[in-house]
Amino acid sequence: MAKNIGILASMSWNSNGWQEPATREDIASSNFDYVKENGWMHEDLNFGFEKYALEADDNYIAYTPQFNTLPALEESKYVSIVFFKSFNYHNSKNLIVGCYAFPDIGNFARNAEDKMYEMYDFGNIKTTPACIVRFNNPVEISDELCATKGYLPKGKKLGKMGYNYLEYDNVLKILDQATRLNPDKKLQAIKYKFLTDGSLKY
Repeated sequence: MAKNIGILASMSWNSNGWQEPATREDIASSNFDYVKENGWMHEDLNFGFEKYALEADDNYIAYTPQFNTLPALEESKYVSIVFFKSFNYHNSKNLIVGCYAFPDIGNFARNAEDKMYEMYDFGNIKTTPACIVRFNNPVEISDELCATKGYLPKGKKLGKMGYNYLEYDNVLKILDQATRLNPDKKLQAIKYKFLTDGSLKY
């Protein structure tokens, strides 16, 4: 049986690249009721690792609403990468906008000293900055593209629950497209690790 190597998880769109608080238009256009009701989104800083303080263990913490109910331990024990997907309401496209490779998934308090963390005080996924990449050129994704390009396991569609498990081949196909669109050294290193580390495949 194929094991789940990755997760594709949803979050709200942030016109400031998830490095600053979202705009009012972003909040009004969010697919998440919590965001609209409360007027802000906890995932605002997901790719702010170059601007805001790291934790004492040199990890940076992010958040996805989909992990409020954490993925099943047995199904996710081999997960080695989380891709973040978001709906860009400006062009009505679902886009994979970045990734956290070799992460820990759980409930994490932000304990680092940073004024921004007074509001954004916790998350549910963390890794080191070397394993975090925001795609300057996102990867478009849809049920049709998944079927033709193999971004999801055969027969699967984008999850109504907001996340999908990915098998090894799916992860590689997403990384292939992401590296074609983004000449990023960190992203290339992550892809190389997936290609060469046999424990990830078997």
